[in-house]
Amino acid sequence: MSKTTKSTSKAVVYCGPTIPGAAKQYTVYKNGVTAALKEKILCTPALGSLIVPLEELPDVMRQMRAESGYIYALYQAVTGQ
Repeated sequence: MSKTTKSTSKAVVYCGPTIPGAAKQYTVYKNGVTAALKEKILCTPALGSLIVPLEELPDVMRQMRAESGYIYALYQAVTGQ
């Protein structure tokens, strides 16, 4: 699990694919992620790396639009594309 999932004092955003019943893409969490998302991260650890500090969201969005960068590569890896 990434450091950001352990921090509860800063807002973080989940940038991975929508996981029904666990997380929607680009959901902001202010007090840690939900138990359902934590469970999914245990099964697929790369999902934890798709949780980033809110201030990094503009860069993440650029990477997703450009289809390049580490966040995009992680997204592709967890979606199997």
